[in-house]
Amino acid sequence: MNTSSHPFAPEEIMALIDGELPAERVQSVSAHVEGCPECSALAAELRGLSRQINTWEVVGFPERLADEITAGRWEKYTGAVSKRRHSPATKFALGVASVLAAVLLLLAISVPNLLRSRMASNEASAVGSLRTLNTAAVTYLGTYGHYPPSLQSFGPPSNGNPTEDAADLVDSGLAEGLKSKYRFTYFAVPGVGRDSRGGYIITADPVEPGTSGQRHFSTDETGIIRFSNGEVLGGGSPEKLQEQASPMIGSPDTARLGAETAPMIARTAELKVVVEKFDHARKEVDRILAQYKGYVAHLSASAENDSARILIASLRVPADQLDACIAELKQLGRVTQESQAGVEVTREHQDLIARLKNSRNTEARLDDVLRQRHGKIADVLDVERESARVRGEIEQMEAKQKTLEHRVDFATIDLKLTEEYKVQLNSPTPSVATQLRNACIKGFRNASENLLGILLFLAEFGPTLLLWLAILFFPTRLLWRRHQRAYALETSSGG
Repeated sequence: MNTSSHPFAPEEIMALIDGELPAERVQSVSAHVEGCPECSALAAELRGLSRQINTWEVVGFPERLADEITAGRWEKYTGAVSKRRHSPATKFALGVASVLAAVLLLLAISVPNLLRSRMASNEASAVGSLRTLNTAAVTYLGTYGHYPPSLQSFGPPSNGNPTEDAADLVDSGLAEGLKSKYRFTYFAVPGVGRDSRGGYIITADPVEPGTSGQRHFSTDETGIIRFSNGEVLGGGSPEKLQEQASPMIGSPDTARLGAETAPMIARTAELKVVVEKFDHARKEVDRILAQYKGYVAHLSASAENDSARILIASLRVPADQLDACIAELKQLGRVTQESQAGVEVTREHQDLIARLKNSRNTEARLDDVLRQRHGKIADVLDVERESARVRGEIEQMEAKQKTLEHRVDFATIDLKLTEEYKVQLNSPTPSVATQLRNACIKGFRNASENLLGILLFLAEFGPTLLLWLAILFFPTRLLWRRHQRAYALETSSGG
């Protein structure tokens, strides 16, 4: 309808029909509507629309809903309305984030426990491997008359029958010195003096401390397994070894021979020397040890920047060669400290031999009883248990006897070599190009290590993550479908 050809707007015609037009304009608008066909048609259309609106009915509240609103319990409806403000994509993202947070929390709790369990398993395997090596050493001693010279001597031969260099007593992995992420190192102790069989020391160290294992272990020909701090595994009880043939220990006159020998003195010495040429002195120490048939029990050297080089070593030499060995070590440089000490262990050794003799006699009588097999089964079992207990005591005393005799046969020299340090006027400083090159190499190395760490993490924990995602997928999917159905019902009922 064009207002340019009609003097009145459609809003005025609508106001006329609804009775809302001012009285001074009613007559003029009515006269125009009656005389204008277009305005008459518009008026008729507006009258029909007004009648339809008047026929509409407003549906009332359900009684249950009206009661809840009257009682003040309308928060859940307002909450439902507020929830509808979130889009389905937002709700799905929140659900996925909740699942991932639960998985990460579970991993944060379970990963340290898995790591500790793996380290405990590796440590238990290392202790078992040391026991296996001790048993193999006893077997090797009984076959060849001395302890193995190296760890490879325990392993299987490449072809043919077992030999002295490959006794076929342990598997090839343990013979190579690596098993269950622990590295095994074997040190042969030469045999001199009373003990011509020699001895050995085996250490077990984790390949990756803190990851493959925490504790360090060691053992020797006594069969006792110790921690790195010297504490005996199992609270001081030595490990049970197979019975070793020892002519001196098995001799019936052992106690008499022990009483007739000279006093047994365990000698120790401490020597500190300042040397001018550190490298030459280091080679001389090795030469002196080889000359007097000694060995290194412990050695450490340090060479820090702008400081003197230091060597600290614990040397073992035959007791009758101690004085001559110290005299040669003193020739290496200027002696700043020297001390010697001796501890007599004669009475302790004699008492130990006497106790060994009595225990062996007791064991022999128990073996005679077992061979006769008279009496009740319960009595025979009691005799077997007592025989096992006596055998354990004998093995403990034999180990202690060997330790005492080794202390007497080999004196200990605690040596400290210090270099006469001369301060340099100009300390060498890397060039700028060298520093940039080193920085680039370190950056590339760090990036490679980080990438490798991520790959190792995914390789190690990826299957676990996939397992948990598979477990949580179906419950999450079911909840999401229920939410979609509920949202669709609410939308349809609201529309």
